Amino acid sequence: MYNGGTKIMIKRILITVGIIVAVMLVLLVYTFMPAKIDVGSDRESTFAPSNRLAADRLPETALAMIEAGKMPARQAFAYRGGSWRGPYENGMAAILVRHPQATFLIDTGFGANVDEHWKTTPGLMRALASYVKETPAAVQLRQHGITQDQIKFVIITHSHWDHISGLEDFPGVEVRMPTAELNFIRERKMPGLIDRMIDHLNVRTFDFSGGPYENFERSLDLFNDGSVVLVPLPGHTYGSTGVFVNLHSGKRFLFTGDLTWAIEGFQLPAERPWLARRMVDNDEAEVRRSIVKVHQLMQRYPDLRVVPAHDRRVHDQITALPNFER
Repeated sequence: MYNGGTKIMIKRILITVGIIVAVMLVLLVYTFMPAKIDVGSDRESTFAPSNRLAADRLPETALAMIEAGKMPARQAFAYRGGSWRGPYENGMAAILVRHPQATFLIDTGFGANVDEHWKTTPGLMRALASYVKETPAAVQLRQHGITQDQIKFVIITHSHWDHISGLEDFPGVEVRMPTAELNFIRERKMPGLIDRMIDHLNVRTFDFSGGPYENFERSLDLFNDGSVVLVPLPGHTYGSTGVFVNLHSGKRFLFTGDLTWAIEGFQLPAERPWLARRMVDNDEAEVRRSIVKVHQLMQRYPDLRVVPAHDRRVHDQITALPNFER
């Protein structure tokens, strides 16, 4: 039997615990509320003198989207202030690029073994999310007469499972990533599928050894002709990479990986809610700085087509295989 003092103590403990839980829930809800990143606080906003070639001097390059899976989602999880009802579909895509010197992919989307790959993700992610399989990129390429030996390499925007799942479907293909991303993998900052795959991949690392490009201090002109330019977008992982593809027609694309999941993240700009950031981002401050850079690019170049890796609303506005943007 509890005496009166014990009952009062238990009651006080329960009240205290209840208050703590309530406060934590309020704080969690707050992290989903609208909040824009302070653009004015960024000091890395200087744009390099224009070193881009005129579009008509660029080589004939083409690109096409290849949708290879999706995950049901809510805008509210994609960026702060997003609607719980607003349309948003988390697409898993590869981008096929045809350049006179090489045909290559940016990321791969879900592969044929995605069911096994899903098991390598954190338990919390599996509890909160689900996925839908679609035709893997390798199969779609074969269906349209593009053989695997025609794919010279794959550039990964970063090494998380949903961007590399399809690599197993391209055995032996050269996989290009920054040295910083390989360090991220070796240090096991995000354990999972990449740990199983890395020692079996044909990895070729690179560094951003070129000079300034737009508002980036460093860059890498992949073919030294201005058509495909890689830039560092760190934060989500050490070596997260943005890929500019500049077409002869004057169209310009920037593929941004998982810096944000939805285009609104760049437009506002806004970061992911706290829970999502804790699950996937390595350095939140770096993510914010990188988001601001892309936001500034969009302000400067309204025609630049910025493509978050998972926003299918944006993907659907880009020509899909077997046709090409030119």
